[in-house]
Amino acid sequence: MNLVRFNMLLVLSALSCAACAAPSADAMRAPRLRDVRLGSVPGAKLEAFARERMQSPFAQKEIFGEARRAFETRDDDILGHGGLWRGEFWGKLMLSTARVADYLQDAALLAFVREECRRLMALQDADGYLGSYRDKELVSIADPALTMRIYGWYPVWNLWNRKYAIWGMLAAYKATGDKAILDSAVRQMDQWIDMLHRRGLRLRDTGTLGFNGLPSMSVLKPLLLLHAETGDRKYLDYAAEMLPDWDREDGASPNFFRNAANGKALADWYPKPWDWAKCYELMSCLDGLLEYHRVTGDARSLTTVAAIRDNLAASEANPFGGVGYGDKFIHAAKRLNALSEVCDAIHWIRLNLDLFEITGYGRYMDSVETAYLNNFLPGVFRRGDYGAFFVRGQCRHENQYQCGFAYNHCCVNNMARTWMDVAEGTVTRDRAGTFHVNLYQDATVTLDGVTVAISGDYPVGNVVTVRLSEKAPVAFRKPGWCGKMDVAPLSDDGKAYRLTFAMPARLVERDLPPERPTGEDRLAWWAETRYTDGWDGKKGWDVRRRYLKSAAATLWRGPLLLAKAKRVGDTEAEIFPGRTVNMKGASVALEPCGKDEAASWGVWGAWTATLAVPGENPVRVKVCDFQSAGDDPRGEEADAFSVWF
Repeated sequence: MNLVRFNMLLVLSALSCAACAAPSADAMRAPRLRDVRLGSVPGAKLEAFARERMQSPFAQKEIFGEARRAFETRDDDILGHGGLWRGEFWGKLMLSTARVADYLQDAALLAFVREECRRLMALQDADGYLGSYRDKELVSIADPALTMRIYGWYPVWNLWNRKYAIWGMLAAYKATGDKAILDSAVRQMDQWIDMLHRRGLRLRDTGTLGFNGLPSMSVLKPLLLLHAETGDRKYLDYAAEMLPDWDREDGASPNFFRNAANGKALADWYPKPWDWAKCYELMSCLDGLLEYHRVTGDARSLTTVAAIRDNLAASEANPFGGVGYGDKFIHAAKRLNALSEVCDAIHWIRLNLDLFEITGYGRYMDSVETAYLNNFLPGVFRRGDYGAFFVRGQCRHENQYQCGFAYNHCCVNNMARTWMDVAEGTVTRDRAGTFHVNLYQDATVTLDGVTVAISGDYPVGNVVTVRLSEKAPVAFRKPGWCGKMDVAPLSDDGKAYRLTFAMPARLVERDLPPERPTGEDRLAWWAETRYTDGWDGKKGWDVRRRYLKSAAATLWRGPLLLAKAKRVGDTEAEIFPGRTVNMKGASVALEPCGKDEAASWGVWGAWTATLAVPGENPVRVKVCDFQSAGDDPRGEEADAFSVWF
């Protein structure tokens, strides 16, 4: 009873704080999507992806049609006592497509966005419910034992699915201005809030068992975006109701506010992190807290998220520049191997971009850059028609077919959001009026009437030209990896600059003990023993024999992770030599291959690497940018690449 009273006091306190909300202005202001164009290889990948998965007749009929089918059939819960997550696919796809339509200002695609939303809205119940579960009130697990017998775990994704439908429609409204789409999202959210209030259910007690409400509570961000669009107080009040469950006297997981500064790695906050520390959903909640800070000025939300982000950067860094291992926070920084769900890269990038926009601290953009180039782009297939579920450090990336669907999965439907985030973060303007060039891939950005053009094919090229359409104060981010960055004016009018980045080859060595997964360390065991999915959906080549049993180094040039690959002519013996240069005092040098040669191999950049260990014969091997090494899985053999040296 005392705990009930205490929690009620926390709720009332949170509502009181929300009532006196004072918005906090970001340090940085981003351009509109329609005023940005991304170029070079990443921009070409975006164009192919948009064409194949959004603009083409096949995409609009088959890919969207399959995603919509989850709402037409409402059979995610057909087995009862739990349910699947097919209902997320439409919302993610619409969230991505609406933002790309806004970016491209493609009239036909904008019209499709409006029409597709209308098709889904036709399936909405009179009370506002729009979902993929026939039992709209199935939001938690009532009988764990029975659910386990049916599914083999404890899934229920009803609210998670609905979050994405609401968010996708919000994005569609922002892109099209169609008020009917916003009205549908409002009715969906109102039914959600009314239903849970009527049942006396807190969001922490809903969703897949073991995740402590994280999937459902990740509605915080779109909820606050809905508040921003409507001005309706109830959405801010509902957001405030969630916060006490992250600030609990009883210490129940994840307790963000109290654990953020406890000095422990996140994986050590509670036992068995492979059961509860779900990367994607946890970072989605953190992004919601940042939005809460923006709306209310709540400083504690910002400092909590910043502390957890630093915790993850230290304890969960993976070799791709992202965080996590197999979608769990289980000390990824100590893992010999690398396995990263692309959704985790997407949300790590989003989290750091939001922190940068709020604070202006450039170190967050260091994380955006490395994760974008080496954790996100490798997972996007170069043909644009699909993408990986997991990015791996060797062999080939993992495709996945989820819930019986052929064209949609959780990561591929999210992918375009990252290009849009990068577009927003490339050039920003601070409160004093200074333009900040934060990312250096080829791009043009117009903000406040000033156009900034960036060229140089960075980071394969190390010399970048930045031209402004008119004279304005400008600052250039010096990347954290860069020992020397020269900035030289190209004209006397202050409108053109040449940036030269020192990009010596560098080995990143890892002092880690041999890995011997125990029976308790379930995720490491799972990653060691699972198979990759082949393109045809059948279980394919077994990657176990290529998993590292002792530590190896990675090779970098600037922000680019490099890989050995069959694509550039490396043999299997060169890709998997059975020995390492790690912790042996090795030196490394890179000699660039010509652009024509790299293009003939189908890679962005290629080099000849010479690695020399004292007392051993030097080894010469071709390497390429990691994102090019395995992004065409149907055109490569199983032993396609390795980032390990």
